[in-house]
Amino acid sequence: MKSLFPTIFCLLLCMFLKADGFLSFPKPTTSTTFCTSFFTSSRQSTTTSLSSTADAVSGTAPVLKSQLKKPSKVLTVGIEYTGNQNDKNELSILSMQLRKSKVSCLWCRQVELVQLFTEEQATARGNFPGPLPVIYNGALDQAAAAKEAGATAIVSSYNEKEVLNNIETEIIWEISSVDEAEKVLKEMDDSSDTAFLINIDSGNMTIAQGILERVPKQCLVIAALKPMQDDGAEVQSGRRLKTLGCSSIFIRDACVGDSEDIEYAQFVVNGMTSKASSEFKFSGLTGSTNGHFGGVQANNKISWRRVASKSMS
Repeated sequence: MKSLFPTIFCLLLCMFLKADGFLSFPKPTTSTTFCTSFFTSSRQSTTTSLSSTADAVSGTAPVLKSQLKKPSKVLTVGIEYTGNQNDKNELSILSMQLRKSKVSCLWCRQVELVQLFTEEQATARGNFPGPLPVIYNGALDQAAAAKEAGATAIVSSYNEKEVLNNIETEIIWEISSVDEAEKVLKEMDDSSDTAFLINIDSGNMTIAQGILERVPKQCLVIAALKPMQDDGAEVQSGRRLKTLGCSSIFIRDACVGDSEDIEYAQFVVNGMTSKASSEFKFSGLTGSTNGHFGGVQANNKISWRRVASKSMS
């Protein structure tokens, strides 16, 4: 009971002083007035934040960068789908399986695929792994439609930049030389949120190294590699590019709608991101579950049925 005396004394003292005019309390604010004031200021703050973000991302890609350039420096791997599959259910299953295979982003050249993949990825909100970004790398005359369909970012060369002038979208700048990198950086005021795409073909690793040395380390640099190379050479190239400063790898034509799509996606993701070994190890899939008995053979040679069928035709 004694512990209540100080509190009671203070209350009585305040009442006495108020009655004598020594203290005046502000008029209480109703909960309705407070809530209205609070939410109005919140909306204003949000609007300001969104508009400033829109200004910041003009020609850059901060959102995509946050998804593909990991603080841990783990290499992220994107997969391109170029198949002719028209079955929406099958494509939705593919989208889900690629997400569960630890693919970091999806690339496609058709607006219809952008929308389908974006819608399926949205179903993973609140789960782990969460939705993957979907990147449009098709014809730029469809860029506005791709953005409307949900594309996270759009690929453009510096020479075609005017096409995207009136489209509020994140941009990945496809470049092939240090000079082009310089032009983009100048246009972007050397923004650390600038994103680049470098095509890596046989013999141009030196050019890639020069670009990576010029581009600020804070920028997002993605390297595009060809799929199913002899003895899995793309895996070694990806690892080499990481040591040079590349943050993400994009495998062109990785998925074409055949039985090897998921197996190959897992091969490149595991091969490029595994810390234990540069050699790929299966994650438990067998021919009885995926309908395919190819891929990495017992003698460690890598053989893909897709490549074999092309060489025979």
